Amino acid sequence: MHSDPVLDPALLLVLAASLLSPGVAVAARCQFSGVEGGAVEVNTDNGAETEGKTGLLKCYRDGKLWREQELRDGRYIGLDKRYDDDGSVSERQVNANGNSHGLKREFYPGGQLQSEANYDNGDLVGLSRSFHRNGQVVTLRFSARRGEAPGSVIEWSDAGQMTELRCAKASSFPEDRAPCGFDGKQSRVELFDRRGRKQGERVHREGVLRSAKSFDAAGGLVEHSEFSTDGCIDRRYHPGGGLAFEQRIEGDYIVAEFEWFMNGQRKRKTEREPVDRDARVVTDWYRDTGVLQSREQLRGRRRLVEEKFDEAGRLAETLDYDDEGRLSRQRKYAADGTLTLDDSFYPDGSRKRGAAIAQ
Repeated sequence: MHSDPVLDPALLLVLAASLLSPGVAVAARCQFSGVEGGAVEVNTDNGAETEGKTGLLKCYRDGKLWREQELRDGRYIGLDKRYDDDGSVSERQVNANGNSHGLKREFYPGGQLQSEANYDNGDLVGLSRSFHRNGQVVTLRFSARRGEAPGSVIEWSDAGQMTELRCAKASSFPEDRAPCGFDGKQSRVELFDRRGRKQGERVHREGVLRSAKSFDAAGGLVEHSEFSTDGCIDRRYHPGGGLAFEQRIEGDYIVAEFEWFMNGQRKRKTEREPVDRDARVVTDWYRDTGVLQSREQLRGRRRLVEEKFDEAGRLAETLDYDDEGRLSRQRKYAADGTLTLDDSFYPDGSRKRGAAIAQ
């Protein structure tokens, strides 16, 4: 007598989930209409049934049109149109490589245009547009061909407020002329987030960014960058508006940096020669009282001298370093400037004999 096989409960759950899962593909029924008219059912999984055919293929799921594809001599070339369950539709033109080539459009449920763009063998080219449900433009983007400079990009919220602006070297479409300063004037544009809060400000002239500001959710200035042909100055701010950091760039090099405490006193000052390697860099650190605390001198990344100061700003100690960045000499000073210690060091860090100590 044979008993029925017992299935693993875990396996049963997997099988049940696979049957009920909405992601499981549902068999489609496809009809082909040739140039001579008439529709015949075809199995798209069997290439022999579409081989050499030219016309339109329509496929249905649960009785609803799912996709339309154009066949040319048995190859999917031309129209490729898809229908989603929520009523949205997308359509494009496909070339012999299977890439988008020509106009591609997407529609909201109900038929309202959601986006449109042009492609060249899979590459986005020219002006593309997208729209909110209320018809307001979301994005205008100009995509250049390979090897060409990128075009402008502008985005808006559904309330019509600008949320993003990137300008090209030349006007890409009529809507970028005023905000990018292509109309002979210097522009000043405010940018907003999706909630309608001001998040930034941009100033352009002939497509060149001259100034950029960013703001926090409360409207406080967070960062302000100013640009010129020689370089730029970038400033960042503490919550509440006090200046926290400033960086100055000339050409491709950072020539100066400054930091401030929240109480307004300077925290750090760094000045750098605008050369590539072995630039002389001097950094001063301050106490929150504004009194100098230490000074460090570098040549490139190699430390040369380090000076330390007491709470009154008087020199208290000097450390000299050799060409390998190793401590070579140490001097200490009393409050009246008198030298109290003068030690020299071998490369291994040991003190040299005969070091002078002032009494």
